Amino acid sequence: MNHIAIATFVMLSISAVALSDYDHSPTIGPEKGWLVIQGGGQLTNEVKDRFVALAGGPNAEFVLIPTAEADDKIDVERMRIGFLKGFGVRSVTVLHTRDRARANSAGFIEALRHANGIWIDGGRQWRLVDAYLGTPVETEIKALLARGGVVGGGSAGATIQGSFLVRGAPGTPRNPDGDNRIMMAPGYTTGFGLLPSSAIDQHVDTREREADLHPVISKHPDLLGIGIDQSAAIVVHGDSFFVVGGQVVIHDGRKHDAAPYYFLSSGQAFDLRRRVAISDDFPLILVLTAANRSMALAGIKTTGTALLQSRSTSGDQARQINYECAASLYSIGRTAYAARPDGPSKIQVLVRDLGTDKLREHPCTY
Repeated sequence: MNHIAIATFVMLSISAVALSDYDHSPTIGPEKGWLVIQGGGQLTNEVKDRFVALAGGPNAEFVLIPTAEADDKIDVERMRIGFLKGFGVRSVTVLHTRDRARANSAGFIEALRHANGIWIDGGRQWRLVDAYLGTPVETEIKALLARGGVVGGGSAGATIQGSFLVRGAPGTPRNPDGDNRIMMAPGYTTGFGLLPSSAIDQHVDTREREADLHPVISKHPDLLGIGIDQSAAIVVHGDSFFVVGGQVVIHDGRKHDAAPYYFLSSGQAFDLRRRVAISDDFPLILVLTAANRSMALAGIKTTGTALLQSRSTSGDQARQINYECAASLYSIGRTAYAARPDGPSKIQVLVRDLGTDKLREHPCTY
């Protein structure tokens, strides 16, 4: 065995150990790492801020994978600069190939071995399957999660994170992009499995896909179906996820008011082990309609407009307020925060800081 072969063997052996650690973690989601699974379309500031914070901040090492896009849309240098500016980070490596032999090479995956965060762009998920499924690229993505990194992606980059791949029909000479109306395409139903026992759909609100996961879950009742609005994302860690910036539709194989699914809204959390929404006992909901963040002596503060309502009453009885909160809040997708009274024109809101899934109370006045 020559030196190159030995080095490759050692590298793949190390990766296999990391993959085994990830696959056998005691939690359903990554035990140490994070998933940011976004519904496609334009990324909101909250999604970008959380992704960067979970990777360790703007000075961390990032990898962008644009392979789901068609060849005529991939411009590596333009994408590199766009990611640096769009996410506000210092360093990113763009990783792209259609050649599985190259994807299997030690040199190609070197950037993944040193990355803190990986973002998988949208397009068609079958291209990611053809290029990377079962290669060291997939192995190193899981190794990054095992060491505490973050993997994010939107649209196709969201769906590939599930274990069961939906809308995976590959391209043909007559339709080079493939038919993304087909929910279960033979030979293309396996994703990377970063979130085990899941099928993930995207663009739910803009393409009226609320019910599209129903036939998948009916045929595979062991799966949890998660459909994500374009304005929304879920942040997964351990045995739960929480929703940011919009709505998520849950297909769990049961009926909910005669429908085979139900919705989670921004700010809500979900228990992956019990497959139920996690509730809190705060009696109020603060739904932001505008948010302006700025630095104050005590840290970040947010001012803007919102609707304040009781959980026990309808949205028609919401009170419009102008607020100021000692926290970083977001308004895209009418983001909702649990709240409780704290005196005249005062409330405490529950907020998940960018780099954690833990909730903390922050004071607000109005």
